[in-house]
Amino acid sequence: MASAVKHFAGLDFIGPDASTFLQGYLTADLDALQPRNGLPMALCNIKGRAVASGWAFGEPDHVRLVVHASVVPDIHGELGKYLLFAKSKLAPVEGGLHFAQEPVGQEAVAFPGTGYWLHPGADEGHDNFANACVEAGFVVVAKPVSQTFLPQMIGLTDVGAVSFSKGCYLGQEVVARAQHRGEVKRKLRRYRFDGRPPVVGDDVMQDTAKVGTITAVGAGIALACTRSDTAPATASGVSLVSAD
Repeated sequence: MASAVKHFAGLDFIGPDASTFLQGYLTADLDALQPRNGLPMALCNIKGRAVASGWAFGEPDHVRLVVHASVVPDIHGELGKYLLFAKSKLAPVEGGLHFAQEPVGQEAVAFPGTGYWLHPGADEGHDNFANACVEAGFVVVAKPVSQTFLPQMIGLTDVGAVSFSKGCYLGQEVVARAQHRGEVKRKLRRYRFDGRPPVVGDDVMQDTAKVGTITAVGAGIALACTRSDTAPATASGVSLVSAD
């Protein structure tokens, strides 16, 4: 049975310079924007830390972002001040987000790598889609870890959410420097757990030492940004075993 839990939210950028505006703020190259294919992307702050991540799709004058619902206020706060000088406006998506494993109709939008499509309609399938994102190693940044990690630390470069050939965007200098100098010492790792799940934002512990942070949780699998050591660990008392 489809879940009515709402993990994800949509944001519309509407106006003659919508994609041009976002090109200066998102990590993805909006020249590759398509109306029926989700383009992985992230929004960073000026320090290169990911405020949000998800997908963009649409047309040059109407771009829709799909992100974690908990970071919508942060996106408004980060981009709202710059939109004052743009010819576009930011608005919530009217209606819900319906995720399914089969495309239905001509308006279905594919999210490559997850096996899911987005359809207009009531909010459905959010739990299942969230699990698919974790299985695919795609961290959809939620509030507890927003503005904490460089994209490389949470695997966003691995899922194609960051372009290193496009022009400047907010935080680009920091992200590019870390990539080219190889300065990122923490990276995304997969852990399996049984029973009660850990929570996004939980510390990953080995004995009494903190070695990382839980960044996404699915059905029996958690993603965490950790140091190179992948020995057995815990998060809020939950035993984690490396699945890498």
